[in-house]
Amino acid sequence: MTEEIQVTVEVIDDKSPHLQSVIALGDANKATLGFFPEGAFRKRAKLRQIIVALVPQTGCIGYLLYRRSYDRITIIHLCIAPSHRGKGVTRIIVDYLNQITQEYSGIGLHCRRDYKLDNMWSKLGFVPKYEKPAKTPGKWLTFWWFDHGHPTLFSIAASQQRESKLFVVIDSQVFLDVYTDEEIDSKDSKALLADWLQPYLELCITHEIFNKINNTISNIKERNRQRKFAESFTCLTIQNYNVDQVYPSLVKIFNEAQKDVDKYDVRNLAVTIASDVHIFVTRNNKILELVDEIYEKFRLSILHPIDLILQLDELRRKPEYQPSRLAGTDLRQTVVQGDQAGMLNDYFQANIQGETKAEFQQRLRRFLTEPNKFECLVVFEGENKPLALVVYDRHKRHELEIPMLRVGDNHLASTIAHHLIFQAASISARERRQFTRINDTYLQEVVTTAIQKDIFVKVKDGWLKANLAVAETASQLSQRLTHLATNLGEEYEVCCQIAKNLTTDEIILDIKGMLDIERFLFPGKIIDANIPSFIVPIKPFWAHQLFDAKLANQTLIGATKTELALNREAVYYKAKSPPKELKPGVSGRVLWYVSDDKDHGYNGVSAVRACSRIDEVVMAKPKELYRQFRNLGIYEERNVLDVARNNPDKDIMAIRFSDTELFNQPIPLKKIKEILDKNVSLQSSWYISKENFAKIYTLGIYT
Repeated sequence: MTEEIQVTVEVIDDKSPHLQSVIALGDANKATLGFFPEGAFRKRAKLRQIIVALVPQTGCIGYLLYRRSYDRITIIHLCIAPSHRGKGVTRIIVDYLNQITQEYSGIGLHCRRDYKLDNMWSKLGFVPKYEKPAKTPGKWLTFWWFDHGHPTLFSIAASQQRESKLFVVIDSQVFLDVYTDEEIDSKDSKALLADWLQPYLELCITHEIFNKINNTISNIKERNRQRKFAESFTCLTIQNYNVDQVYPSLVKIFNEAQKDVDKYDVRNLAVTIASDVHIFVTRNNKILELVDEIYEKFRLSILHPIDLILQLDELRRKPEYQPSRLAGTDLRQTVVQGDQAGMLNDYFQANIQGETKAEFQQRLRRFLTEPNKFECLVVFEGENKPLALVVYDRHKRHELEIPMLRVGDNHLASTIAHHLIFQAASISARERRQFTRINDTYLQEVVTTAIQKDIFVKVKDGWLKANLAVAETASQLSQRLTHLATNLGEEYEVCCQIAKNLTTDEIILDIKGMLDIERFLFPGKIIDANIPSFIVPIKPFWAHQLFDAKLANQTLIGATKTELALNREAVYYKAKSPPKELKPGVSGRVLWYVSDDKDHGYNGVSAVRACSRIDEVVMAKPKELYRQFRNLGIYEERNVLDVARNNPDKDIMAIRFSDTELFNQPIPLKKIKEILDKNVSLQSSWYISKENFAKIYTLGIYT
């Protein structure tokens, strides 16, 4: 009901008497809607993809024209007659679209920024995701998204992480604090990023952060930078009607207390209350002064960043995790001997999880007595201190099972757990199996946390992850995954979800989405995805220290810090130089070209030897970068300064990378030149096409 006029909505077809009114209304507003031929209207009507708003006597006063693409809905036209605008007709027709498309993942649309409709779309529950140039020079399109909140692979993974991490929502001020480089006034918020907190704390945002960025930041480059940063957080997806129920009550609380709080922060609170996250973190004193009232009404705890950190610190029971503590450790992995079962019990029996000594002993002895099915490995520090135990079960052709994965209670526990999981998936892929399943019934918390971070999916019998040793197009991968799910049963249904994602043209252009899928399918590569790819030169010394165990084995002492071979994540520093595509904010892939080093006599150099995922590229002064990344590698401050040619004021680049694959066959420079069709020396980095990446990667891994 709007202004005492009853508005009804219905879906029309190509025989509807209202179709001509729709075409006329579209033509009358083509200056903003864009040209849409009559035949296209009739085609959409035939597909029943036009919704009309009707009033008695007048008839059609507006319409919404949309299309279906894969699992999402895209609004093409939304047009209300001028005489009926501002009367709530838009909400009625959009709500109707929401109701009839619930089986889809959500609704998207592009809208010109200069049309000044941002407030309308945000009130309707849409979230501004990104911008791109419009066809009209100098104009920009904002992509808006309304999520229906269906579980996805990554939302399921995030939900599962709640079992081991505390999820909290940060407000816009804390978000800006951790985004900015400024230290004044923001240090309390930045403390939330401390290394020791990461296993315990997950910082989340709501879509209101995106709305505030969109509506309050005038510079497009800054908007995009903040959006990119916001995407690194877990974003809560909440049905808009739940928020609308909470928001008025919150406004009343602030009004009665005469607290003038930014509307985006109030909406942010409302979204948090409507979710199942129970802690909101803010530095806003006006909100902090009302924590008791808000808790009493909504059972939401509101904390200052420092108060949250102090409470978490009191709850900690394990030593803090710092990868830099791995310095000087001598680790080795060997096959478990039969007489070691009793000794290993003292280190790896899962007492907290309820495992008895007898259960542990019987299980391990059973594995040891069937070496044709089970491989039992133990990781030692020094000569006789066990750090980890892992058992591989190879009785399934398509899957590597891990019936036992234990780490000792020591400062290396988290790093080793992550490494062993990565190693297992790599072994499974190398053996041409398609999945890794961890089904230890007595998993420790540190191992469960590592499993969830790697996007394993909880299934009836343990945790499951795909690992495809293929480099294929999205279409080929989709067919492969569909075939696997069809033939292997219900537990593998997650493959169908990924397969569907890979069938849409939009997802191919979504770099983050493609990288997320590659991470789930690791080491699988989507060779027609628009993922930025680079060849980066590195000296043999740094290669063998950071990731190349084969080079390290060529030296008498190996890597200076042997444990770095266990670290999934590392950082490499280089001078600020071409290509222009290798810049802050980029994510993608890097092929490592290990240069010649005549002084040290390495073999197999002057070749591309490995591939990694680029997680982050940062440009800053040497000391700033060293402070930011010193826990991720073997660099000393003087080494970082050397990259800047001892100029502390010169910007250099840090490439944070992870999940490195060593090539089975290093690709020599001569072959690289042939593939690139260029006479390159590879003394500096190169941006390469997706086609050339596929050629080099395939040669290195599959020959």
